[in-house]
Amino acid sequence: MGPSSSLSLAAGTFLLLLHQALALVPSSRLRTSKNSAVPTWGLRHVRPPRLTKLEATSSSKRRRKATPEDPLPQTVDVVVIGSGLAGLSCASLLAHNCISTLVLESHDAVGGAAHGWTRRGFHFESGPSLYSGFSTDESPNPLKNIFQIIGEEPEWITYDRWGTVLPNGKKFAAKIGPEEFGSVLDEHGGVGAKEEFEALMKRMEPLSDAAQALTSMALREDAGALLTLLFRYPRELLETLKQGQALNDPFGNVMEEMKIENKFVKNWLDMLCFLLQGLPAAGTMNAVMAYMLADWYRPGVTLDFPRGGSGEIAEALARGVEKHEDSRVCTSCHVEEILVENGRASGVRLGDGTIVRATKAVVSNADPFVTKSLLGSSIREGNTSAEFIKYMEQLTNTNDEEGGIPCLKSFIHIHAGIDATGLPSKPSADFPAQWAVVRDWDAPDGVEAPRNIVLCSMPSLIDPSLAPEGKHVLHAYVPATEPYEWWEGLDRSSEEYLRKKEEAADFLWSAIEEYVPDARKRAVDGTFQIGTPLTHERFLRRTMGAYGPRVQAGKQKLPGHKTPLEGLLLCGDYTFPGIGVPATAASGAITANNILTVQQHWSMLDKIRLPKKVIK
Repeated sequence: MGPSSSLSLAAGTFLLLLHQALALVPSSRLRTSKNSAVPTWGLRHVRPPRLTKLEATSSSKRRRKATPEDPLPQTVDVVVIGSGLAGLSCASLLAHNCISTLVLESHDAVGGAAHGWTRRGFHFESGPSLYSGFSTDESPNPLKNIFQIIGEEPEWITYDRWGTVLPNGKKFAAKIGPEEFGSVLDEHGGVGAKEEFEALMKRMEPLSDAAQALTSMALREDAGALLTLLFRYPRELLETLKQGQALNDPFGNVMEEMKIENKFVKNWLDMLCFLLQGLPAAGTMNAVMAYMLADWYRPGVTLDFPRGGSGEIAEALARGVEKHEDSRVCTSCHVEEILVENGRASGVRLGDGTIVRATKAVVSNADPFVTKSLLGSSIREGNTSAEFIKYMEQLTNTNDEEGGIPCLKSFIHIHAGIDATGLPSKPSADFPAQWAVVRDWDAPDGVEAPRNIVLCSMPSLIDPSLAPEGKHVLHAYVPATEPYEWWEGLDRSSEEYLRKKEEAADFLWSAIEEYVPDARKRAVDGTFQIGTPLTHERFLRRTMGAYGPRVQAGKQKLPGHKTPLEGLLLCGDYTFPGIGVPATAASGAITANNILTVQQHWSMLDKIRLPKKVIK
């Protein structure tokens, strides 16, 4: 499933934001374009157009580091700091509406935690590996909706199995959906497992309906929400509000209510919650699980994979920016400072001294700790208000006893190309393309225990173009369970650091070897790479290499996207609605909506195609 799984959309968690928006009373008359109903017809899926070699080369050149011959613009409407999926989602929607937008990325590739790279003909990717809701035209996935608006999208490959290796060594790779999972429950859960799970699914139906009723694409944080929510989607809004606070309550409460006692069912649900949101069931919001259970176990569901790898998602969003003449994505452009003048964020200064002014807004897709550091000079010089300083202090407070939100743990990764001689060329029940390995259900910290769960992926089984002929590409990692403290302060060139990397590699190889017993011997020279928390911190600018905020349902809530500093907005997984591909895409969309007029926002909603629902 992976820490950035597309199944992790907290579709109903917008209630807190919704209440805030609807509480606003418009001080002026709001106008919108002519009423446009949500389409009720389906379109035949059409393969998105592929870039020609010339077009791809041109697009890549536009993303080079600025040069004297190709300098950055001195002034744009909006500067976006960071090309993670939230930043690119925001930028592509702004550019679509003729808002001149400049995306500045420190790394040499776009995508943030979802970027890809090649080595010796193998295509590697740093983050997400499991997606859904993209191969159908009518989808609640906000990233799919963004693709529909901007007219750019990867080509999708569908498949339907995901594997699991249990602590007792038993394996299964049942199809997602209800068709085969009953047999899994019978075999591994024993007496009563299927009945408990079916009763839970029945109990979750009203929550699932509410979680999927209203698109997060309609959200904005001003009085315009009265139009984009209440007038545009009145029935859907009512369906969501019926469940009220229940969507934000911990899923563990439902498990207690339903008296889930079967050990396999409890462990399975704990693992799903953890892989979706970085927390076990006790801390995961009902909205997350309601959305996932409805999506994962519906008849005929498939998984989707972007042809060319996960990096193609970021590339499609970047094309959505770059095809507009006044907008641009620039890599190797490190932002050193956010400028504050006359009480508003007015632009940025790059590491080489270049200054770019922003007439409408500066949007930071960096984590709040990095964003705070970019504002350090302005804060020290008294250019920001006491209210804003307090806001940033709270945003970067990680002490939960003092009202802060702790950070989740980090990752260790292994990437390698291997010889595929004698291995399958397509995924199957006996040899899935992706699998999870659980070492101990009863570990002291359960699913959150360090090096207890490993996620493995062999995406070349799905898309052979990701590896040379006769080869496969591998990726394995722990999902936000690696303590940063184990690596903190180490010199990356020291013997201790190298030894710890070897230990990490040995552990990750053991998970891969559950399906490829001689995987180490098959490794292709020059392809083996190990990522650590320090790698995440260095290349992705993730403070402490963290996955994101550890938000516990019923205890903490994420901030919105506006800040007390005029002209500064935040997006990404440290803002609402949180971690995961759809959630970060929704964050970027909401941020863009805040900058756009209601008319522009309404027009974008005309272009998305949502599943037809019968509102009960």
